[in-house]
Order: sequence, then C-alpha cells, then structure tokens
Amino acid sequence: MMRTLFALLAIALLPQGPPGIDAPRISQQELKKLVAANNVVIVDTRNEDVFPNGHIPGAIKLPLEGQMTWPESYEKTVAKLIATKKPVVTYCA
Repeated sequence: MMRTLFALLAIALLPQGPPGIDAPRISQQELKKLVAANNVVIVDTRNEDVFPNGHIPGAIKLPLEGQMTWPESYEKTVAKLIATKKPVVTYCA
C-alpha cells in the first residue's frame, strides 16, 4: 500500500497535465485527511487484471487505462460517481 501511496504522491507532484485537463492534483497528506474523514471516493483506473493484485483499500475499480471512455459494464459505477457529493480521487499507478 505504501508503494501505491508513494506513486500517488509522485503523480500529485507532477506538473499539471496538458491544456484542457483541469483536474486538480492533491498531496498524499491531503488524501490521508480525506480518507480519515471518510470524505472521499477513491477510483482505481488501472487495467482490470491488476486490481486484484493490490489496490488502495476501499478503492472502486473503473478500468480506463489506455481508453477514451469506460467499459459499458461500468455504467452503474459511473452513475454513482457522478451522483456522489464526496470528492473523487483517481489513480492509475
């Protein structure tokens, strides 16, 4: 888990992505605060086959890696993410 959190932190410290991508980055400390307050939905966007090998506890699987959209079988998951009032944090490393 620490390796995943370290990777998440490393991603959070990278400069903002290409123009047009406005998703804010957060630090590992900010994520820990959200998790401790039970005020976050964590989404693992890696390929489906790696999720069972390890993921952040409580993360929701939504395989987007290398795709422009989600698989149709995940429509209910996406609807829940859209409806949530909590911040949504995604990771792919």
